[in-house]
Amino acid sequence: MAPRPKWWHTLQASKQEALLAVDLFNRPGDERRLEAFIVHMQIAWLYLIHAQFERDGVDFWYRQESGRRVKLEDGAFKAWELARCIKEVFPNQEHPVRKNVEFFIGLRNRIEHKYEQRLEPVIAGKAQSLIMNFEQFLVDTFGAKEGLAERLRFPVFVSSLSDGAVQALKETYKRLPRRLTKYIEEFDSVLSDDVRDDFRYEFRVFLIPQTGPKTEADVAMRFVRIEDLPDEQRDQLEQVRTIVRDRHVPVANIDRHRPSYVCGKVSEVLGVKFTPSHDHVQAWKHYAVRPLSGSANMKRTKSQFCVFDEAHGDYVFTDAWINLLTTELRDPAKFREVIGHAPAPLPDIQTDLAPAQADLGTADAVETQDLTAQ
Repeated sequence: MAPRPKWWHTLQASKQEALLAVDLFNRPGDERRLEAFIVHMQIAWLYLIHAQFERDGVDFWYRQESGRRVKLEDGAFKAWELARCIKEVFPNQEHPVRKNVEFFIGLRNRIEHKYEQRLEPVIAGKAQSLIMNFEQFLVDTFGAKEGLAERLRFPVFVSSLSDGAVQALKETYKRLPRRLTKYIEEFDSVLSDDVRDDFRYEFRVFLIPQTGPKTEADVAMRFVRIEDLPDEQRDQLEQVRTIVRDRHVPVANIDRHRPSYVCGKVSEVLGVKFTPSHDHVQAWKHYAVRPLSGSANMKRTKSQFCVFDEAHGDYVFTDAWINLLTTELRDPAKFREVIGHAPAPLPDIQTDLAPAQADLGTADAVETQDLTAQ
C-alpha cells in the first residue's frame, strides 16, 4: 500500500485540533477554555487550508528574491499565516466565513484570562459559526468521509435558557473592558447588514420546545432552514426575531462626539482657534478618516477615529481622534501643513464650542451644512 500523501497527514492534524478545541470549550469549570478554543481553532483552520494547498500544488511559502524559501530562526521554512491563507481561499473581503475567521484572529491578541468567561456568551454565536464553517469547508474540500459531524456536538449555553437572559447578557457586556467591547463594535461596524445577519458570520438560533405526541421520526434537536418554512411560519418566526433579538452592533453616539465638541476640546488643549466649518474639515480630509460627501460608500471610515451615524446621516468622532489632533497639531508647522494656516490664539472671551453630550441626538445645522458642502 502506497504511503499517504503529506497533505493527508496535515488534514488529520487539522481535524484533531478542531476536536480538541471543541472538547476544551465544552469543559465546565475550565477558566481558560475560550482562549484554548480560539487558539486551537486557528491552528485547525491553518492546517486545513495548508492541506488544501499541498494537495492542489499551491505555493504557500514565503520566498526570498532568489526564489529560495525563507527560513525561521529554528530552521523551519516560513509558510503563510492564517490571515494570508484565509484571504487566498476567500478573495471576496466581505465573505462571511472570512470575516468570521478574521474576527477571531484580531480577538486572540486582545483577550485576557480573567475576562474570558464573561466574554463567552457575548461571542457565542461567532464561536459556533467558526466551527460550523470549518466543518463545511472540510466537507466541501475533502469530501463527506472526512467530516466531523458524527464526532462534534451542538453546544447549548444554559445561560441563554434562563429567565432574564437578555438582561443578564447586557449586564455582562457592560462589565467587559472597553477595549474588548470597542473591538467587537468596531469590527462589526464596517460590515454590511448582509454579512452581520449571515449565520456563517454569527450563528443565532431559537430553541422552541416541541409539543405534541412524539413520533419515530422525531429527534431531540432538528435544524430547520428558514427558507424551507412555509410563508406563514416564516412570518411568525420574524415576529419572534423582532421580540428577542438583541445584537451588539455599534451605537454611533456612545463615546462618540460631533465636530463642534471635538473642536472645543482641541481649542481647550492647544489654546488656539479650531473651527468646525474649516479647521476640522481640513483635518479629517488630511488624515482621510472619512469619505468625502457624495462618495459611493459613506460608511467607509477609519473606525478608530470616525463612525458614520446612520440615524442622522452624518459622522461622529472618537476620543482617539481628539488625541491624534491634540498631539499632532501641537507643532505650529504641522498645524499649518494640516489646516492650511498658522494657529491663531484664542480671544479673551471664548465662544463655547463644546455643547453638552446630551445634545448628540440633534444635528447642528451649521455643522451639517458645512460637511455636506464638501
